[in-house]
Amino acid sequence: MEKADEGEQSVSRLAPATGAQPRSGPSLWPRRLLGPLPGIKEINLICWGLFVVCLLAPYCVFLWIRVRQGAACDFVFFYGIGRLFNAHPSTSLYNVGLQLRTFDHILVLHHTKYGPSPYPPFVAQFFSLLAGFSFRTAFLIWLVISLALYLLGVSLTAAGAFPGKRVERSLMFCLALSFCPFVFHTLADGQIASIGFCAISCAIFLDRRNKPILSGLALSILTYKPTLLILLLPMLLVTRRLKTLLGFAGGAVLLLLEVTLVEGPGIWPAYLRLIAAFQRLTAAHGQLPLRYWQFVDLNSLTHAIPSGRSQFALGFTIAVAVGVVVWLASLLWRSPAMGQQTQMLVWATVLTWTLLLNVYVPIYDSANAVIAVTLTLGALQQLEWFKAMRWMVALAVLIFAVSWFTVFVAQRYYIQPLTVVLFFFGLLQLAILRRAIQSCAAERKLSLEPAQA
Repeated sequence: MEKADEGEQSVSRLAPATGAQPRSGPSLWPRRLLGPLPGIKEINLICWGLFVVCLLAPYCVFLWIRVRQGAACDFVFFYGIGRLFNAHPSTSLYNVGLQLRTFDHILVLHHTKYGPSPYPPFVAQFFSLLAGFSFRTAFLIWLVISLALYLLGVSLTAAGAFPGKRVERSLMFCLALSFCPFVFHTLADGQIASIGFCAISCAIFLDRRNKPILSGLALSILTYKPTLLILLLPMLLVTRRLKTLLGFAGGAVLLLLEVTLVEGPGIWPAYLRLIAAFQRLTAAHGQLPLRYWQFVDLNSLTHAIPSGRSQFALGFTIAVAVGVVVWLASLLWRSPAMGQQTQMLVWATVLTWTLLLNVYVPIYDSANAVIAVTLTLGALQQLEWFKAMRWMVALAVLIFAVSWFTVFVAQRYYIQPLTVVLFFFGLLQLAILRRAIQSCAAERKLSLEPAQA
């Protein structure tokens, strides 16, 4: 076989061939002081112990106070549009003035003000069921539903990434439940990011089970927030997942028809007018400018500087986006039929870059990074690429740790640490995906040589 070029050799150092064993090397672990390096079972027990003592108990107290005070500001939007759906004609659902008066009636804000809710009609239909309860009761019910959706998503993802490995799956559950964007920015605030999280997990699970139509139907749920689909739909096309794309289109059409038949065609012009009003209100000089320190995408990172985004920052962002998209597209084109681990890396890499190369990604939507991390680590363990896995584990731990102070740092210093760590995680994912595709292609070539001989 021909020798790999220098670029391939540099990547291959991250990914030893399948069957290689992890090499021992110098460790920073203080063995004389703390004894031997703990194994994964000990790490799992330590993590769960810290979770119960340092997070679970204080968080339950915090959440109970929040429920009693009815202080879940984000849930007001969903509860409010559900109440509007029950009490007014469908075309009034997207009356901006009526929305704002309804939100203020539910919960008065003293230091800021509400903006309109830009979610599509089927979201209002769903929350109209909860709007029949009191705000506090509805919030409590949604907490249970949101947590159940998140746990289902983590369970499906971890089961596929670590089949038959209970300790690794337990550890991923612990880390997922410790991820601040879910714990505080989704669950405690009453956001609905857990719906998208569960839909993506189900789509990947069904794709792995070779059920592309159902996988596409699961992805169609993401039409409640089209920014989540900004790279996923092109990925389906480039990787020739045409049946999945057909399932997505079918699901989206069904949602469209259901709303149109129930609410009438007049709901859509009203919705489009609100979207236009929302864009004007949240523009750079609008009445409700975006708080860029609450977003994790690269576009928001360059906007967060007090003096505004410079031409250099804009050019750099465009150059990075173009380079990554071209690199990712070339890998996706070569990835079909390249093995289960490669497909896991495809989904993981696309999810990471969806968070970065986007119009705007609120901090609560970065919970999807849990799926990307789990799939990446699972693929590397199955491939037995131990050196690459050490790097990715370090970055994964950093992602979880940084998530707890990233908003504070971004608000004070105008840089989002979580965005920076995700950026390097995404670059390493691209390199690993490239190597996985090359390895599969080489194995396929070797398997064909005896037959040709």
